[in-house]
Amino acid sequence: MSKISFIKSDNRKYNVSRCLSLLKSEIVLGIKNAKRIVVKPNCVVTDFQLAATHVDAIDAVMEFIAPYASSQIVLAEGTGIGNTMDAFKNYNYFSIQEKYGFTIVDLNQDDFVTHELYDKKGKRWKAQVAKTIAEADYVISLAPPKTHDSVVYTGAIKNVAVGSLLKPEINLAAKISGHFGINKNNKIMLHQGYKYQNINIAELAQKLPIHLAVIDGYSAMQGNGPGHDGEMVPAHWAAASSDALALDLFALKLMSINEEDVGYLNILKDEVKPDEPFVIGDDWRSAVLRFKLHNDYEKMKNWR
Repeated sequence: MSKISFIKSDNRKYNVSRCLSLLKSEIVLGIKNAKRIVVKPNCVVTDFQLAATHVDAIDAVMEFIAPYASSQIVLAEGTGIGNTMDAFKNYNYFSIQEKYGFTIVDLNQDDFVTHELYDKKGKRWKAQVAKTIAEADYVISLAPPKTHDSVVYTGAIKNVAVGSLLKPEINLAAKISGHFGINKNNKIMLHQGYKYQNINIAELAQKLPIHLAVIDGYSAMQGNGPGHDGEMVPAHWAAASSDALALDLFALKLMSINEEDVGYLNILKDEVKPDEPFVIGDDWRSAVLRFKLHNDYEKMKNWR
């Protein structure tokens, strides 16, 4: 049975820190044995804090794992729009780098491995996946919960799966992408209609395991997310689990989103057939809110 920690308060960092402390034994065991630890925040755009992982949440995670890490910790992200380092600067991530000594990697500039995904006709194409994520042996997904413009919801799993795709038109990979038969923009190519986009995310999720998932719902997003058009929900909670699928399904309950409408989570759920998780911490039922969904929700929910 999966375990989920849930905390609700008026302090973002406390929420994340307390969630981690409730899972301390299993996190420490994984961290101590890890040779490559990667913390993956979410920065889909460079200049809208609501759409991005907050520095206080990163601070809480780094503060918790640093004493137990026997290897270098990497903070790795590749923005969907704009320059990754601009995002890190705007969201103040560099302010805590010296404190914890972590390395920063722009996944859009990373070396890569290739994975085959589907286009809208069901044919295979080769995608470039960041090597930093693919070769890590302890990946921490740290993201805000948001409504989404093509898959209804984005949280822990989509943060790593889609965020690991390179944009090869901006780096050395562009020069050799044609040789491998790789499209010039993996993040755009992923969007192959509602059906195959969900299938692609599910395939990537199975190839890129998440060892610890943390969802910071202190300031969550509703409406026309996941970028500039989303609206803030002051939910004031955080949740964590070593089971990313269980955590994302749990977040859907907190946001009153029908899990049958989120395709990639349904595909993964059908594969795993998870049990009902055990939730520890605060009373989550009193924190349930009804989030406004994207304007295109009625189209997205018919993803099959």
